[in-house]
Amino acid sequence: MELAIAYLSLSVVVALCGRKCRIGFWGVFLFSILATPFVVFYGLLGLRPAVANPQNIKLRTKRWWNF
Repeated sequence: MELAIAYLSLSVVVALCGRKCRIGFWGVFLFSILATPFVVFYGLLGLRPAVANPQNIKLRTKRWWNF
């Protein structure tokens, strides 16, 4: 029983670290329950955080007449 509590608490800690990720808190939490929290934590280190304001992103479009 103590191992299950420790596993879930580690999953919550990893989910708190990944709450600003693209999949959010619940996605990271569920994924860390399915996989181990250590694997998900190292995966979070490679992910970039979600964009706060997607309206401010300017897409670079190249047109053939603009050189």
